[in-house]
Amino acid sequence: MAKDRPPSTRHTISRDLMLGLALMTALIISGFGIIYRAYYTSLEIADLTTEAAAIADEFAEVLVRPLWNMDEDTVTQITKAYLSSDFLVGVRVKTGSTIFFDNLQAGQQSSHRLTEKRNIVHAGETIGRIELLFSDARIDSVRKRSLLLTLVAVVIVTAVIGLGTHLLMKRLLVQPMNRLMAGIRTIAAGDYQFALPFEKHADINTIIAEINIMAREIDRRESDLKKLRGMLKNIIDSMPSVLVGVDPDGRVNQWNREAERQTHVVAAQAMGSNIETIYPFLAESVQKVKRAIHERQPYKASKVISHINGTVRYSDITVYPLTANDPGGAVIRVDDVTDRVRIEEMMVQSEKMLSVGGVAAGMAHEINNPLAGILQNIQVLRNRLSSDLPKNHDAARQCGLSMEEIQAYMKVRNLPEIIASIMDSGQRAAKIVDNMLSFSRKSDTTTTLCDLSQLMDATLALAENDYDLKKRYDFRQIEIVREYDSRVPMVVCESTKIQQVFLNILKNGAQAMAEHPDRPPARFIIRVKPDDSSVCVEIEDNGPGMEESTRKRIFEPFYTTKPVGIGTGLGLSVSYFIITENHAGTLSVASTPGVGTCFTVRLPVKTDPIPA
Repeated sequence: MAKDRPPSTRHTISRDLMLGLALMTALIISGFGIIYRAYYTSLEIADLTTEAAAIADEFAEVLVRPLWNMDEDTVTQITKAYLSSDFLVGVRVKTGSTIFFDNLQAGQQSSHRLTEKRNIVHAGETIGRIELLFSDARIDSVRKRSLLLTLVAVVIVTAVIGLGTHLLMKRLLVQPMNRLMAGIRTIAAGDYQFALPFEKHADINTIIAEINIMAREIDRRESDLKKLRGMLKNIIDSMPSVLVGVDPDGRVNQWNREAERQTHVVAAQAMGSNIETIYPFLAESVQKVKRAIHERQPYKASKVISHINGTVRYSDITVYPLTANDPGGAVIRVDDVTDRVRIEEMMVQSEKMLSVGGVAAGMAHEINNPLAGILQNIQVLRNRLSSDLPKNHDAARQCGLSMEEIQAYMKVRNLPEIIASIMDSGQRAAKIVDNMLSFSRKSDTTTTLCDLSQLMDATLALAENDYDLKKRYDFRQIEIVREYDSRVPMVVCESTKIQQVFLNILKNGAQAMAEHPDRPPARFIIRVKPDDSSVCVEIEDNGPGMEESTRKRIFEPFYTTKPVGIGTGLGLSVSYFIITENHAGTLSVASTPGVGTCFTVRLPVKTDPIPA
């Protein structure tokens, strides 16, 4: 800004012009005065010389008779009479070697300008000689008067010309220039439509016309620039990505609308602030941003995890260094790719389901036949060792035994518990086979319109009375928080299958919370709410949560974090299959270690039954 300001000076065109004209006038008049003074002085000197010559002639003629008579007194009186004038200052009268009168002092002749000498002649004979010295005071007086008049004339004329020049410059130059500067300031303030009024003089009007043309051109370019800026801002603000511009020191110089929405910080507040302070999410990337600016190489980080309101979000961060100008800087782009990551995981999960589905049918059929034989034979074994059948007593007597003795032996060897364990294992294996068969075929159960809020309440009641749950923990000791939206529409679904999904999620959550009794009291928050064209059911617990590696595999078939013999790893995978394949919905999970887990089920709202 300092370069745009004029240097501090008191010089103006009118001032310098006025001084220049005054100086020129003074010099010219002084020159004429000097010439006039010399000429006037020469005239005065000529007049005085003539007068001195006349006085000398007259004085010589008057002294003829007194000198002839050698009358010294008369000579002295006549001389003194002539000396009474201020013009004649020195007289020397002598005849031969006799001096009748002499008032000349040594060196006096050199200090006076006029000297007249005359011979006194009587009857053709020189009888004496006179020397007359005249004062140059009158000449000095003439010179002084001439000099004074010249100085007065120079001062008066110079003052008049200077004042006139000043007034003329003020009227012809200063005032138009002031109006011109005022108009330029108006234009510089942004009023490019302002037109400078024309003056009386063509040369100033030429400047005014050029300034007006320049203002119109600036206005046109400013208008184009505003349109371009507006278009660029609309483009930047319309992008779904966060776009943040920073200088080499990490200070914000660009902040789009998506950045405002995600950070709740307006652009005016963000401008000039440090990126680490205004957008803490990018704090860890600041050094990489500076490195990208220094090396002029783009930088990209994929699937950066952040936690927003307890929800895990994924973002891609890309840094583009600016190389078109010297100050440098960079543009930081942040894209929320959570949905994409979820879809990728769902696609991976679907691929896994499809791959295991083809194997599940063959495995289930192959296992089902020997399993059915095992269960049937163990049931036959139990019946033939029972004391309730008469044929068992007859066979025992034929062998010389009684059923009481056989029963006592079995009790001593714990055979009833072994048989019950075999039966329980077989039934669990049969259930696994049944779950595996779910991967290879769709249910032919008739779908109906269901209220998911009521279905969730029925599932909670079932969980409270489930014997298998009571063996490990009392589900009724878990706090249930219901957040049901009354506007939830009915959905078409297989109620028993959806209830199985809800029960699987509740069982997993209850078991996870029971394994950590040192945590706060167990609690489920159940939300049922509309979500565009779907109904969303969220089952959130305050359990230990899951690591990211566990969350990604939670729907894989046969994947389980439970000890051997407790979990099969099929509950959530079957639930995923029921929701996505049988009901065209989505099943997702979000979890934060140490905070809890939230399963989200979305079922589309349809008016027609789903075809079997």
